[in-house]
Amino acid sequence: MRKDADNLGYELSKLRDEKAKDQDEINRLRDAVAFKERECQDNDAKIKSVDYDLYKAQERANELSKLADAKEFELRRTNEGLDGAVGELARTKDDHSRLMVES
Repeated sequence: MRKDADNLGYELSKLRDEKAKDQDEINRLRDAVAFKERECQDNDAKIKSVDYDLYKAQERANELSKLADAKEFELRRTNEGLDGAVGELARTKDDHSRLMVES
């Protein structure tokens, strides 16, 4: 009977040790999960920040594209005006040359 009690006490001690080890493992895993959750939250915040920066960059690219289109249109009009002025200058020179020859 004493031997059975000693065996049961030994088994109970082993079970308590296993339970303590299991609890330590559970606590370690909980800490790891909490760390990963914080890491995920940080990554979510970074993703949102990058997404916002990307949105702002796209908006800026659209603004610059519109500005480039406007400048291109303005340059085309200026070139057309320059071509007209060069043509007018050539006609004026021809007229001047004809008048000089006639005089």
